[in-house]
Amino acid sequence: MTEFTSELKTERRPLALYLMIAVAAVALIAVFILVRYQQNHPAPKEVSGPVIIPGMMHPGNPDFEAYKDKVRIENVKASIGLNFAGNRFAAIEGIISNEGSRKLEAVEMHVTLYDVYGKLSKEKTVTPLRPGVGLHQGPMEPLEKRTFSVWIESIEQLWNPKRVEIQITGLKYQ
Repeated sequence: MTEFTSELKTERRPLALYLMIAVAAVALIAVFILVRYQQNHPAPKEVSGPVIIPGMMHPGNPDFEAYKDKVRIENVKASIGLNFAGNRFAAIEGIISNEGSRKLEAVEMHVTLYDVYGKLSKEKTVTPLRPGVGLHQGPMEPLEKRTFSVWIESIEQLWNPKRVEIQITGLKYQ
């Protein structure tokens, strides 16, 4: 015959309980610190409309009118894409060409999109060239060319990527 004997095992449940309490306390402290940080540092408000740059000249200003013909928008290509939420957006790319003798700091342009029936689909004023933004953060030198990209959200299904109008509405140069 075989005799079964049982050994007295030490229980590890109190140790696991203490570890769970410690982890929960650390998580609560982290959440508390995060909430306090967000209250003291609110998220930046989303900008609707063009970026305001001090010294930007607009139509009607004699300096704007004198230099606007020396800035060209070339090789404009438009395509449609889908973001992660499944919404359509227009991606417009092209080249800004500074054919004048001044350094160009900022260019503001008004982009107009149309549908396949020729009706206005969407409008947006953007500033693709501005100080401190992009790969080339300095001003455009005379006779320099730079690429630009603009995205316009919430595009309708009947948008016509073959008809995109771009008008220069603001300049800042040295």
